[in-house]
Amino acid sequence: MRPGISLTIILIFVVFACRAQEDKQHLLNKIDSSVNSLNEGEFDFHDTHSKIAVGEDSTKGMHVYNCYFKKQPADSLVGYQLASFNNGQYQNIYDGVKLWTVANGTLETTDRATHPEKISLLKTNYYVYPLFKYINDNLQRYNKDTMLKKIRICDTELYKGERCYKIQEQANGSEGSKVEAYYYVAVKSDIPIGEIISIEKNIGRAKEILTFDYWISDFKEVKLADNQFTKGILSGYNKEREYDPSFKENPDGLLPKGTAAPDWELPLVNGGKMKLSDLKGKIVVMDFWFKACAPCQEQMIELEKLNKKYNIEKVVFIGINTTDDPAKDKLTLFL
Repeated sequence: MRPGISLTIILIFVVFACRAQEDKQHLLNKIDSSVNSLNEGEFDFHDTHSKIAVGEDSTKGMHVYNCYFKKQPADSLVGYQLASFNNGQYQNIYDGVKLWTVANGTLETTDRATHPEKISLLKTNYYVYPLFKYINDNLQRYNKDTMLKKIRICDTELYKGERCYKIQEQANGSEGSKVEAYYYVAVKSDIPIGEIISIEKNIGRAKEILTFDYWISDFKEVKLADNQFTKGILSGYNKEREYDPSFKENPDGLLPKGTAAPDWELPLVNGGKMKLSDLKGKIVVMDFWFKACAPCQEQMIELEKLNKKYNIEKVVFIGINTTDDPAKDKLTLFL
C-alpha cells in the first residue's frame, strides 16, 4: 500500500472518531438540557427484576410507585420536593425541610438540619428520587473528552412502547461475573425513561442471570396540588417517631443468652418433619434464606463447606426457607 493511501485511511479514521465523540457530547448535552428544564410533575416508577438459574428455575418480581417531584434549586442536598407511594403501604414525602417515611404502621420523621446525611441519600433512592434525573446525573459523568469512550450510543429501539436512544455503559463485574448496563432515552423528548442492568455469574454449579429493569411511565409535567408534599396526605400509621440512627426495632425482642430455645417443628422440603428436640446434644446452626436473596445463596455454599468439615453427630446445619413455596418455587430443583 502506498504511503499516501495509508495516511488517507488514518485521517478518515480520526475524522470518524472525532465525529463519534461529538455525537455523544451532542446527545448528552440535549439530555441534560431536557432534564434540567423539568420543573414539576408526576410519573409511575416500575421496579422489575428477574432471576434465571438452572434451566427453567426462575423468579420474577415487580413493584410500582406513584411519584411526584417539584424542583427546588435552593436545596443543595436533593434539589427537589419529592413524594412516593407504593399501594399506600410504603410512603415517602420530602418537603425540602423534613422527610416523612411510613412503613409497617410507623411514621418516621427526619429533619434535614439534624440529619443531612440521611436526606442526601434520597439522591440514590430509585423509589423516591426521579429516575430521569438519576440517569442524567450518571450520564453526565461521561460528558468529558476523557470519559466519552466509556459509553456507546447504540441504534435506537422500541422500549416500553417508546422509540429510544440506547446508551451502553461500560460496566465492570467482579471476578467470575459479567455485567451489562443500558440506559434508554426517549427520542421525542430527550428524557431518560429506563435503565436495564444484567448480571451473569456462577454460584456453585449453577449459572445465574439477574436482570433489573427500572423504568417510568405515564410521565406528566403538570402543576401539582399545594398539599402534595405535606405530612397531611400520609396515612396508614398508628405511631410516630423521630429518626434516630441508634434506634433498633424491638431491642428486647431476642431471648437472653442461656435461655432454652423453643422446641420448633418444621416440614422438610422432601417430606416429613424435624423438631429441634430431635437434635438434642448437638450444636445447631440455623440459616434463614429465600430464593431471591443472592447473598443467601453464596452464604449457603460456604455453610455447605462447613457442613462437610464437621461431624454431623456434633454439629448440624439447618437451612430454613422463610418465603418460598416448595412446589411452586421448585425448591428441590433450586437446591
